[in-house]
Parts: sequence; C-alpha cells; structure tokens
Amino acid sequence: SFFSIISALVAMFMTNTTAGFLMLLFLPIMLFIIWLYSQKSSKLYRNYRERLSRINTNLNESIEGVSLIQQFKQEERMENEFENENGALMRTRFNMIKVNSLLLSPLTSLLYSIALSVSLMYFGFPLQKTFVPAGIVYAFSQYISQFFNPIATMMDQMTLFQDGIVAGKRIFNILDDTQYEPQQNVDKGLTISKGKIEFKHVSFSYDGKNEILHDINFTVNPGETLGIVGHTGSGKSSIINVMMRFYDFHKGQILIDGVDIKKHPKEELRKKLGLVLQEPFMFYGDIASNIRLYNKNITDEQIKKAAETVQADRFIEEMPGKYHAKVMENGAEFSQGERQLISFARTLVTDPKILVLDEATANVDTETETMIQKGLKTLRKGRTTLAIAHRLSTIADADQIIVLDKGRIVEKGTHDELLAQKGYYYKLYTLQNSEE
Repeated sequence: SFFSIISALVAMFMTNTTAGFLMLLFLPIMLFIIWLYSQKSSKLYRNYRERLSRINTNLNESIEGVSLIQQFKQEERMENEFENENGALMRTRFNMIKVNSLLLSPLTSLLYSIALSVSLMYFGFPLQKTFVPAGIVYAFSQYISQFFNPIATMMDQMTLFQDGIVAGKRIFNILDDTQYEPQQNVDKGLTISKGKIEFKHVSFSYDGKNEILHDINFTVNPGETLGIVGHTGSGKSSIINVMMRFYDFHKGQILIDGVDIKKHPKEELRKKLGLVLQEPFMFYGDIASNIRLYNKNITDEQIKKAAETVQADRFIEEMPGKYHAKVMENGAEFSQGERQLISFARTLVTDPKILVLDEATANVDTETETMIQKGLKTLRKGRTTLAIAHRLSTIADADQIIVLDKGRIVEKGTHDELLAQKGYYYKLYTLQNSEE
C-alpha cells in the first residue's frame, strides 16, 4: 500500500506538478484521520475487551457455581448481572461501530470524491492557457484512485489492527509481570536420598514489604514427622510454599540433606517431594490417569497398591470400569472425600522421599481419616513428613510439633510436652476436645 501511494504521487507530479501538489494536501488530512481514529478507538476497544472479559468471567462463575446459585435462589440476580454486563458490552460495540462508520471507509470515500472534484475543477478551470488533453484528465483520475484505494484498504484493516493492539497490550501486561519463578543455582548430580530438612532463620514475604514468616528455625531428621499447627493466616502454608520452591524466600537458608535447597535440581525436588493439598483437583479422563498423571513409568500394580494404602480401593472397586471409570470435569461425580483419597494415591504412587500434607485430611470423614492415618503410619517409615493439621488429633503421634502465631514459632515440642506447657497448643487442643 505504501509503495502504491508513493508511485501514484510520483506519477501525478510527472503528469502535472500543480495538480500533484493539490493532491498532496490530502495526505496530512488522511494521516490526521488515522491518528484521530487510533486515539478514539483504542479507548473503546480497551473498554470492549474488558467488558467481554467480565462476561466470560460471569459465565464461568455461573456454570461452575450453578448448584450454589440454585440452592440460594440467586438465578434472578445472576441473570440481571449478566444482562447489565451484556448491555454495557452492546453499547460499547455500538460506539465502536459509530466511530468506524465516521472515520474509516465513508470518510475515505468522501475525501476521494473531493480530491477527484478538485482535480477536475483544476483541469477544467476556464483560465487555463491551453486545453488539457482528455487522456491527461483520465490518467490523473486513475492516479487519484491508485492513491486513495490503498488508504481505504488500510483504513478498513484498522479495526482488526486496533483490536489486535489492545488485545496484545492485555497479554503483554501479563508477560511483563516482574514476579519470576525462583531460580536454582544447580549443582549437577545432587540427589535427595535421606530427606533431612533444616530451616535456618528463614523469613519470607509475598510482596517484599510485609513479612509472613519471621526467623523460622527447625530441623526434621530423616523418617521423622513434623506437625505444623496454628490459626488461619499464621504462616503454615507459607512454610510449604517456600520449601516447595513455589516462592523464593529473602532471608535465611533451607537445607535438604545438608545442601541448600537452591542448589538442588528442580526436577529432583518435584520427584522427591510429594504434596497433598486440601483442595484436590481432578482432570478429565479416568481414575488411573488421574493417579498416574501420564507418567509412563508408573504401572497399574503400583496404582492399585497406592489406592489400597489410602483406602481408595473401597469405592474404586465398586465403580463400573473400576480404575478405568470415567472422570468428568474436576471429578464432579465424586465426593470431596473420594477426590481427596485419589489425590493421596496420586502423590504416594510416586514414592516421594519427603511427604508434605497441607491439611490433606480436612475434607474426609473421621472414619476414612482413621483408615488413612493407619496407611500413613506405614508410609512414613523411611520418609520425612511435614503435616499441616487443623485437627490436632491427626498429628498427636508426630515426632515434633511447631506452633505458629503471626509467622513466628511460639511453641515447639512433642504432643505431650506441649500439653504439659499449657500454652497456645494446650488451649487449642482443649477447645477442640470440648467441641467434639
């Protein structure tokens, strides 16, 4: 298009210099229109994209939370919210169409008609010294067409171009996020063979300003179990997050088998550290694939053994297809406890050296939890275990327990030692027993 515009201008100047200068005056007008359209449309397209994102979010929440919406009779409210968002999107779209219809093709066509009229008036002006040959007039009108057609084509593409720019900016805002994953200074050949964990004066902050963990110190020897307790927001999960290298800590040192955790290959950490979260997630497929997670090295026998250990085989064996029974989106056909048992089996089948339980039994009933605890006692042999627990009875047999309050360790010891101190742990344990 640029080459066509330049060649048309050169041809016009070669045909008639004065008429060429007259046509050149239209170029800054077109550039001004392009600039004006870019300024006006960018705000509208940004607003349109934001509203479209809100509608998608609204739809997603409505579909995923449909049972909750029906349970509390929120259909009318959700419908009104969707109508409001949809109406706002429609009005924004109308404004975009108005801007496009004013500043794009129609305006370009108008300028083309004006330019053609100006050229004809110039060539037909009665004070011309000589008659202008008809061929010159025809050729010049063709040059004008070659000058404006590429501009009209470019203006037609401006909508797509502007939409792409706005969408690209939204993506680059994510790509330009300065929060990076923790980097490892890997020493090749390092392996986790024993599972000894040491926290030395570890402090951590999510935002770099407000510390969540303050000077955390503890040691867990190979094969031992550490219980971590504390109220909501005390920093229990943050200890797991920094040890799993989901976030980087800014003070102190974490050692596994006497080696700084930052020197261990990330693949080794993922292989030897098994994590079970409170909220399990299941993928579309079957039960076996959700336990194996497409690890071809895990056999069907290993899957069954892991399921038996956590007592998941009780309901799996009763299902049609058993371990090949279909799993719908996020395991909607399973209860919360059943999903958690499958999540347990998923972690245990990898045979981790360090087992991390983040309130993993909080969503299972007492009977199932008792059976899991029996299986875990066997699994803990030869494994180091970190267990965040809400119900203190589940970690009563831990080798040591740390009590967190506002990101600090306020008490440390065994279950009996902490009860004898009659401090924070004693009050919490007494309160839970009285409630039961």
